[in-house]
Amino acid sequence: MSLLHDLREVVTLGGLTPWELARRVWEQLFEDDVFAYSAQLAYYFLFSLFPFFIFLAALLAYIPIPDLIQQAMTLLSELVPATVADTLKENVLDLVTRPRGGLLSFSILLALWTASSAIEAIANSLNRAYGVKERRPWWKVRLTAMLLTVGLAVLVLASMALLIFGPELGGFIAAKVGLGTAFQMLWDLIRWPLTVFLMIFAAAIIYYFAPDVEQEWRWITPGSVFAVLSWIAISLSFSWYVDNFGNYNLMYGSIGAVIVLLTWMYFSGLSILVGGEINAEIEHAAEGGKRKGQKKMPEK
Repeated sequence: MSLLHDLREVVTLGGLTPWELARRVWEQLFEDDVFAYSAQLAYYFLFSLFPFFIFLAALLAYIPIPDLIQQAMTLLSELVPATVADTLKENVLDLVTRPRGGLLSFSILLALWTASSAIEAIANSLNRAYGVKERRPWWKVRLTAMLLTVGLAVLVLASMALLIFGPELGGFIAAKVGLGTAFQMLWDLIRWPLTVFLMIFAAAIIYYFAPDVEQEWRWITPGSVFAVLSWIAISLSFSWYVDNFGNYNLMYGSIGAVIVLLTWMYFSGLSILVGGEINAEIEHAAEGGKRKGQKKMPEK
């Protein structure tokens, strides 16, 4: 499928009006227990977050980039509430300043296992969205989840690299190609949409490989666009609310930052799962698409 065709699919919504699509998705959120799956995802996200940062901290010895963790924490603080960013920064910097033997291999295994469990939970939720039962062997589901975890981690790191080192990368390319400041200015404009596209592409990969259904590959889907844009909007809005109005420490004491982190992860998981429901409803409504409960594309 071409990118232009995929963009047209995003606009047409399978023949549904935006209001009709919203009504169908809202009903399916309760029928498919999406809110319960979002809570499950928040649990797995929390347990995979620190192993991931442990792995990243252990890699510092092999990556000759000064203040990499500090720059990553600065980027994260723009998306999450200050209390969450401070908690993460404190623990991650403690890991960096205290080397531990065997940290790299253990953190890789732990992060891979917990993150792949989150992908399995997403797969189960998407199977319910399409009305199908999982028929793949358990080892194949787990292997698929692990491969998806590795692929998504690469895309996440690439997105972070674009945001953190974008200006330096643009200057390097401009110097090599000889395009001067005009290219540098253009690069500063396109690196943000490019980062968003990488995130949309990552979501599209999840929606294609995770459920046990046959699908046509699409670079961009309505669900992946919704998932990424809603996640960005929720993260920024939630961060602004907590920093200005929500005093979680007053209510929960010292674990207030953990409560805020879990809440943010819950809404992050919800964005992913709602995006899957959107794709499923459009697929069911589209002419020539699968009906609910069908695993394979109908014969043309």
